[in-house]
Amino acid sequence: MNRLAINICLAALRILLPLIGIAYLVVESREFFELRQLKSFTVFVFLFMMANFQIGVSRALIRTTKRKSGFRAFQIGGLMFIGTLFAAIDAALNAFFSQLDMLPKTPLILFLFLLGWVCNSVAVVFGLISMDRFIPLLKKFIQSPIKKLDPYKDIEKQILHERMQ
Repeated sequence: MNRLAINICLAALRILLPLIGIAYLVVESREFFELRQLKSFTVFVFLFMMANFQIGVSRALIRTTKRKSGFRAFQIGGLMFIGTLFAAIDAALNAFFSQLDMLPKTPLILFLFLLGWVCNSVAVVFGLISMDRFIPLLKKFIQSPIKKLDPYKDIEKQILHERMQ
């Protein structure tokens, strides 16, 4: 593929992801105040799938000469997994609220509604931060020459070589 096209697509993705995240948070805030529920499980599944992809890329990078980038990608994928935990908490709270069928009038219920909104917001923010940090690593990985990405190279030799440096 053309490097310029890849760079343009990744740059557009880095610009669009935060805008989509902000738009989602605005919609979620509106939904929160109208006491309607969004499909929290969709957010959870999306974040989980992205975290799985990031961990897969990190494993591929660790098997190459780009081990440091692989460890960094693993840390970034961990951040995305933490976001999935917050999305799961939000989904559980939304399921709980759908069973209550009452307006948030007591302080405890108001606190739980606020907790659900905060969990959802944190999940989205962690997902956006993770993707923002992951895209440059993915860009380097995609643009690396094939000879530098030898998956059949002995990993023990790579570890010894890195320790010597």
